[in-house]
Amino acid sequence: WAAARAGLMSVWVVMALGHSSLLSPIPRNSIDNTLWPWKGGHWDGDLLPHNASCEHKSGAGTCWACTCTNGTEPCNAGQTCLWFSEGCSIGCETCDGQKHPNGSLFPSNPNTRDRCGSGMTATNNDPFYRTFNRDVQALSDKDWTQWNPWRAPGAAPVYDSCGMAGGSPEWTATQLSFIDTKNAKQGDVGSKVLPAMPTGVVWTAGSTVEAKWGIRANHGGGYQYRLCPANETLDEACFRQGAIPFGEHTTLEWTNGTRLSIEQRLLSSPVYKGMGNSTWKMNPLPYGHSGGPPNFDPPCHETVDPKVNHTGLCSGQMPWDVAIIDELIIPASTPPGAYVLGFRWDCEETAQIWLSCADFEVAAP
Repeated sequence: WAAARAGLMSVWVVMALGHSSLLSPIPRNSIDNTLWPWKGGHWDGDLLPHNASCEHKSGAGTCWACTCTNGTEPCNAGQTCLWFSEGCSIGCETCDGQKHPNGSLFPSNPNTRDRCGSGMTATNNDPFYRTFNRDVQALSDKDWTQWNPWRAPGAAPVYDSCGMAGGSPEWTATQLSFIDTKNAKQGDVGSKVLPAMPTGVVWTAGSTVEAKWGIRANHGGGYQYRLCPANETLDEACFRQGAIPFGEHTTLEWTNGTRLSIEQRLLSSPVYKGMGNSTWKMNPLPYGHSGGPPNFDPPCHETVDPKVNHTGLCSGQMPWDVAIIDELIIPASTPPGAYVLGFRWDCEETAQIWLSCADFEVAAP
């Protein structure tokens, strides 16, 4: 373990943050996009207000924003990328919010331990679907990601299926700083405090549709889209039953509107056995930083010197200048009505899960 931890030191120094944003349909989590300074798609970290829930003064680290791209349209993300769950290992009953049972800080980024002692064994062990530390034997002493969410997709708990503001009930000394507003404050849970936000999106049962998301800071792993009737309790029990099948294509989209179709890697999770669709998709953007090359081959052609820049066109530590577009197949058996789209990103480097919820309607064919 000493060697494995030593190998992690460069990651610890470089990577003390994460974040993703569901971009389309626009989620409830973006509620602050009508407030200054986020209004109009702004996300300049130097403009953000600083309060008790925000760790650093401007220029010293964060408060930093949900930087993103939405093609040629404004990226009205607000604080979407700050709704997540912190300190979540596979097999645990609950997340720990980076708090050790003795009250001390219990960092989860990167995470190298079974945080609750559940003893659960990782189910995602094929290097083809792995996004970190892919060249070591799975479940060996050098396999330091084995307790993190992506190693058994869906098996790690969350605080709330629509995310928790700031990722934990209480603020901890990390760079994951939610800025309290009139809409929400640190520790609020999305399913309770975020009101319905009509998007005008209507998807026909049986049709193939598109959803879009972006990564502010990259933790590898993979993700799933789920649906739950809007009049039901928005929890994992409902969303698991409504996991949405992926279509045939994954597409990258850059700020100038350029699109590129790429390979997709789909993984079935045994955690969802007996619950209908169990398919998850691997994050296609490999992590990389100034200390070395990307963790796997980038899905687009790019030339980047990792000694100069830690992010390329479709890889790196902070690949926020490209969005990921997924084809989804709305099951033909879905009754017409109002629904909530749930987005869940299970990370591999960290014990973290990002979540968003967006309103849409299903129409009959």
